Amino acid sequence: MVVVLEDKAQPARKLRGVKVELSSEKAKDQVYLDEQATERTRSALQEISFAVALTGMPGASGCTGAKEFWPGYSWPWNKYHELNVDFCGDSKNSALVLHGGGKPGSFHFPGKSPTVLAEILATAMEKLKQH
Repeated sequence: MVVVLEDKAQPARKLRGVKVELSSEKAKDQVYLDEQATERTRSALQEISFAVALTGMPGASGCTGAKEFWPGYSWPWNKYHELNVDFCGDSKNSALVLHGGGKPGSFHFPGKSPTVLAEILATAMEKLKQH
């Protein structure tokens, strides 16, 4: 879903972003990514894809992530509820794993790659810029 909000009192100011709704049998979550967060997430997904292409699949019990999602860093956005991503597994059982920063629970998408979500975010950003 693409969201564009415009403050009529200040026509030059628009808030644009992507709302990501996650759900599983055990949990639900919503994450709103403004333009900067969407681009940061898209770039991090590409970083994960490049790392996997360079070093191979993480392995049956491993995951590959991006520095933008590491909670140990004191990134300014770590205090917000943003989308965090890992790519886990081996070539037979891989999954894109999403979770909202600072909240418990994860959402697994078996067989999906980081590239798929990066493309979805890029398409959403293109649509945002049309409004």
